[in-house]
Amino acid sequence: MSLVQMHGWRDEVAVLIFVICGSVVAAAIVRWGRLGSGVGQLTAAARATVQLAAVGLVIGAVLHSWPLSLAFCALMLGVAAFTSAHRILGRWSAWTLLPICAGVVPGVLGMLATGLVPVRPIAVIPVLGIVGGNSMTATSLTGKRIHDALRTRYGEFEAGLSIGLRDHEAADVVARDDAALALIPGLDQTRTVGIVTLPGAFVGALLGGASAWEAAAVQLLVLIALLVAQAIAVLVTTELTIRGKLGPIEGAR
Repeated sequence: MSLVQMHGWRDEVAVLIFVICGSVVAAAIVRWGRLGSGVGQLTAAARATVQLAAVGLVIGAVLHSWPLSLAFCALMLGVAAFTSAHRILGRWSAWTLLPICAGVVPGVLGMLATGLVPVRPIAVIPVLGIVGGNSMTATSLTGKRIHDALRTRYGEFEAGLSIGLRDHEAADVVARDDAALALIPGLDQTRTVGIVTLPGAFVGALLGGASAWEAAAVQLLVLIALLVAQAIAVLVTTELTIRGKLGPIEGAR
């Protein structure tokens, strides 16, 4: 039996009502708490609704064709890079593809190499989505943390230059510790798995008919792949940012 069952238009309406009410409540809380305008919560919910509806329509065809599956994977990585670039710089930059792909490739290939995850579109696409999404988040957080650090501690950056450090060396001294904070969500997720949360891969494997032990093994693979992917993404993003590839250091003034 599936976790979610929809038997007709009434269930579809119920989902839509929950989405609308939940997003409005989230936006209202953000606005009331002076955490922002709340528009981001509304637009995020609207985008998620449209995108998931579109995926629901096309995913059946995609999963039965390797060429379409690979094209869909490329689209996923491209959108992830676009999102990180706009989060860090407010504009597109192809450089964000590098940390995201550098994290995804070893993470996904490592999982496939174990043989536990079959080399089939129905397995590869979700795994790539999980690892790619976490690499995107790590990239965005790292870039934002570094730029924020350089903006608030620019005096320390200039002090480094005054004693003969080059731009990227001075930026490294100021910002690397802040960049490392992007690793915290992944570490906390791994440390508390099975106690605080039952992640999606575990639940999905159970619903797919796997035993609890098999589901736990798959989830463990995912978590370790995420640790690798996030570490690589944070490292590559840090190097790119302090060397001016993801926004000029001078922009921190």
